[in-house]
Amino acid sequence: MKSTFQQTFKELRQEKGLTQAQLAERLKYTQGNISGWENGTVEPKATALTVIAEFFGVSIEYLLGVTDEFNIPIDAPMGDAYTTEERNLIKDFRKLPKGMREILRTTLTAMLNDTSEEKI
Repeated sequence: MKSTFQQTFKELRQEKGLTQAQLAERLKYTQGNISGWENGTVEPKATALTVIAEFFGVSIEYLLGVTDEFNIPIDAPMGDAYTTEERNLIKDFRKLPKGMREILRTTLTAMLNDTSEEKI
């Protein structure tokens, strides 16, 4: 499902645990800009999109809803791209705190090692 800039922008801010005021300070824009972008009353200029994309580590295309966060066009056939399940796992993984990510990596490595030993 294609999302709007407003939805994507707000979700990214919330995932970082930032208030509108905190994000405004970090991006060097006003809280009014952030609020306007989130509620759709103001469209960000190209320079702002560049700053936002860089801050969140995503592409402008992702911000605008043209591609998903893995830079695959929204309307593209799946082909060799990630499955929906794989994309959801990656999204969930990214939401975890760093310590929990490490626990998950360790658990996954142990599970893969157990599986490898069973094949021998």
